[in-house]
Amino acid sequence: DSSMQKEKFIIIPNKKELKLYEKYSFNNFILPLKNYSIGFDVYYSIDEINELSNMHNIYVMINKFLHNDIISFKEIYTKFNKKIKFIVEDIGLTEIIDKSRIILFENHIISNYKAINYLNKLNYNSVVVNNDLTITELEEILDKTNSNLYYYIITRNNLMYSKRKLVSNFNEYYKINNKKNVYDITETISKEKLIVKEENDSSIVYYSKLFCANKYINKLEKISNFIINFTSINEVEEQIILDSYDKENLVNLINCDYYFLENDIKYKVGDLK
Repeated sequence: DSSMQKEKFIIIPNKKELKLYEKYSFNNFILPLKNYSIGFDVYYSIDEINELSNMHNIYVMINKFLHNDIISFKEIYTKFNKKIKFIVEDIGLTEIIDKSRIILFENHIISNYKAINYLNKLNYNSVVVNNDLTITELEEILDKTNSNLYYYIITRNNLMYSKRKLVSNFNEYYKINNKKNVYDITETISKEKLIVKEENDSSIVYYSKLFCANKYINKLEKISNFIINFTSINEVEEQIILDSYDKENLVNLINCDYYFLENDIKYKVGDLK
C-alpha cells in the first residue's frame, strides 16, 4: 500500500512552502526550529510549526548543543502543540521534554545495538541510528533491538558542527574581503570534497557527496522511519528523489554515495564494548 509506505518517510524541506511534498502525498515533516538548529536551508518559528502541525505530522529538529539556551527553551516549550515530537541532539533537553515526545539524535554516537538497548532501559525508546554503519551492522541492530529506529536514508552527511566561526575567522586571518558564508574545500589526504558553511556564529561541515541508502532499502524494512533531508539538494535532484524515493534504483539516477554501507569504519565514536 503506497500510503502506508509513505508513512515511513519523513521530509526535511529545503523551502518554506510544503506544497511540492504535499503533492506527492507526504504528510510527515521535520521542521528545524529557528535559533535552536543548524545546517538547514529553512528554519521555522513556533507559530509556523504549530500552524503546520494542524495539517501534518510534525517533528521539531533541535540539533544544536544549547548551553544557556536550554533555559530559554524551557520558557517556550509549553507553547508547542502537544502532539508535536522533538528530534534532539542535546541530551540535556530531556530534562524539559517528556521522553515520550523525544527522538534522540546523538549524531555519530548511536552506532550499535548495545547503546540502543541501554538507552531503551532509560526510556529513550526512539532514536536516530547512525548512517555511517555497514548494512551488516544495521541488520544486527534491527535483529537485536526493539526501539523505534529513525534513519537518514537520503542526505548530505553532516560531519561536524562547531560553535567556532570557521569561515569568517578564515576570511579575517587571510584578509579575504568577501561576504560568502560557505566554502567548497578538498581535504588534502583523501582528496574528498567537503562543504564548510557558517551560520549564526556557528559552523558546519558536510560531505559534498549525497548519501543514499536506497540500494539496500529492502534490507532496512524494520526501520520505523526513513528521513529524507532535502537541504542543499538542487531542484533536479529533488525531483528525481521525489519520483523514486522508495526505489532501489534511485542510486543509479542521482550522483550519490553509499560507501559507509559497504565499508566498515573501524573506530566509531560511540562503540560500547
